[in-house]
Parts: sequence; C-alpha cells; structure tokens
Amino acid sequence: MKKNKMIIAVVAVVAAALIITAVVCDSFFSQKEYEDTGFAMGAVIAQKIKAENPEEVAKEIINKIRITENRISWRIEKSEIAKLNKNKNAEISDETKKYLSDTIDVCKKSNGAVDLTVGNLTNAWNIGSENFRIPQKNELEAIIENVDWQKVKTENNFVTIGDNQSIDLGFVGKGIACDEAKAILQKHQAKQGVISVGGSLCLFGNGTFDIGIRNPHGNVNDYMAVLSLEECFVSTSGNYERFSEKGGKKYHHILSTYTGYPVENNLLSVTVVCSSGLLSDALSTACYCLGFEKSLELLEEYNAEAVFIFDDNTVKVTENLKEKIEIKNNEFELWKEN
Repeated sequence: MKKNKMIIAVVAVVAAALIITAVVCDSFFSQKEYEDTGFAMGAVIAQKIKAENPEEVAKEIINKIRITENRISWRIEKSEIAKLNKNKNAEISDETKKYLSDTIDVCKKSNGAVDLTVGNLTNAWNIGSENFRIPQKNELEAIIENVDWQKVKTENNFVTIGDNQSIDLGFVGKGIACDEAKAILQKHQAKQGVISVGGSLCLFGNGTFDIGIRNPHGNVNDYMAVLSLEECFVSTSGNYERFSEKGGKKYHHILSTYTGYPVENNLLSVTVVCSSGLLSDALSTACYCLGFEKSLELLEEYNAEAVFIFDDNTVKVTENLKEKIEIKNNEFELWKEN
C-alpha cells in the first residue's frame, strides 16, 4: 500500500524560502492545489495547500500573519508590544494576551532559559544587522539583571512590565504564525497543507509528511536527515540561522538569559516536534539553550519530541522519533547507548 506522502521540506532557519518539493502522492492532484510565497515576520512564507479554494486560503493566511506581525512585533512602532515597551504598560487584545500567557508558561517551565523580556539584550547586540556591536560586559550585566518574565503582570487585558524591561516575542512569533495558519486551514476544511515561516512548519491534513532536517554545515536546500511525520508543528533553532562576525569570530543570535552572550555549548541545532506552533518555536530555542539532558524534562512537560545535532555530527533523538528519522548524510551518525 502506497504511503500518503505529500511533501519533502527542509526545515531551514534562515530568512529565505523553505523549499517544498517532491510531491509523490497521486491522489493529491485530484484536488485543487496551490503554491504561494510571501514575506512577513522577517521571513519568507511558503505555502502549499490542497483545498476547494486554495488561493483564498493562502491569501487569508498571509494576511492574518501580517496582521499578527503588526500586533506583536516590537519593531513596528504602532504594535501592541512596541507600545508596551515604550510606556511600560498597555492594553492588549485577547489574542496577544494569550500569546503572552503561553510564552510566559514556557519561560517559567524552562527556568528562564528563554524569556520574553529579553528585548534590551537583543537590541544591545543587533546580531545579523548592519548595527551589530559587541556590548561591554558591564552593560550586559546591567541588562540581564532586568531579564525576568516574573515582572510581567497582566490584569484582564492590561499589561505592565518593569521600568528597564523590553518584550521581544521573536522566539515564538513564527510558531504563532503557524498556529494561525492551521486555524485557517481548519476553517476552510482544507485537505492538506504545508505552511513554512522561516524555521517553523505547520503540517496539516491526513497522510505522512517527509520533512528534511537541514544540514547545519550546508545551505538552505541541504538536508542531513528525514523525519516522517503526521499532522504536527516543527521548528528548528540553530547557531547558523543568523549571526555576525568580528575579529574572525562568529556571534550567533541565540543569546543566553544568564550571561548575556550567545549561548556556547556543543549543539548545532535542535528541531522540536509538537502539537503547537508557538510551543515548537519556543521549545526549540529553550532546548538549544539548555542542552540535551536538561531539555528532556521540559519536552516531556509539553509532550514534545526533538532531534539534537551536536558539533561532532552525532545526533540524539527523543524516544518517539527514533523510528521516524532516517539519516541521509553519512557525515552524521545517530548516537547509540552502550
């Protein structure tokens, strides 16, 4: 019996199109199919949809993602988050309130490995931009003293933050976009869909999806393993996503909430699979910061699974993904217990 494999996609973490290729299911072509690309949240939005009205669905998805960006991006002056950062208090929509609540939950359960009040730290480095700089140690120490999700207070739809705090939802934004894409696919009773937003994916519908995990040493189209998954969300965080160089050293964008510097460990990337886009996005970053051993309890808390790629090219996979991954590049090797 032929597996209902729809798509192979490389889980990329760069601001470029997530290439979706290799449709192998014959029955797919009996339905209306539409592919589209757009740009929002600093990333290419790639969509492949099978539905009765796929163009309408795709248009609604990209519009919704842009509306959300205008609501939660600290870079957009009139957004709810920008107003909150400027005034240290703001009235927010029900949607933003839920995003904050769900994000704070991960901050709490990761013991602050990720923290939504990291905005001033992000701004101090400006990694990946022309304004990149290496902050002084005393500057970083002063900033991280105020990185504390517990100072974010919400009463009804009114939020306050600390005087020296700034919210940055960059580590959940693309996952949120994937959640919103799924809701629209469901509303339109779409048959299948793959929506990619940077390093996050929404896999929707019946069948099996073959998802390529990017080779951390390669380009955007180069994958080192394939995961065979059913409907879910997938996000990858890696030290090759966005970085700046100075004095022959690379500084990647995943910043430690404890030291203020880019996280230094033996990981190249972490790919998380779970039932929520926001969580897959947040957990991939949190697990990268925590490392393999400390991530296991957090993943279990959210019923999530993950693939960890180490700098010696060994690969560790949580239990429920062990039968779903196939290494495609012989430079990499699945870690085996003695």
